[in-house]
Amino acid sequence: MRESYDQIKDLNTEVLAISTEKPVDIKLTIERLGFEYPVLYDTAAIVPKLYGVEDDGAAIPSTFLLDKTGSIRWQYVGDEHDQPSMSQVIAELEALQKG
Repeated sequence: MRESYDQIKDLNTEVLAISTEKPVDIKLTIERLGFEYPVLYDTAAIVPKLYGVEDDGAAIPSTFLLDKTGSIRWQYVGDEHDQPSMSQVIAELEALQKG
């Protein structure tokens, strides 16, 4: 994600990570991965429940592309070892912008 963040920002898009872990538990991961985008700490798993990607209090690794109204335009629900590539996400963003 770090390598693609500038390209994503150039598409007039923002990235938001949502973690169900406590901030103290994920702080080292965020520092190690060098997140440049905001992280929402949702230890009650409210957002994953709303999006249907909650499993026993934890968020299933997922990627959602929302438009400016908050409508889901594309989603990828995977697992720890099955996530979309950044090139796939960027291609989806470009397709959405073309309409």
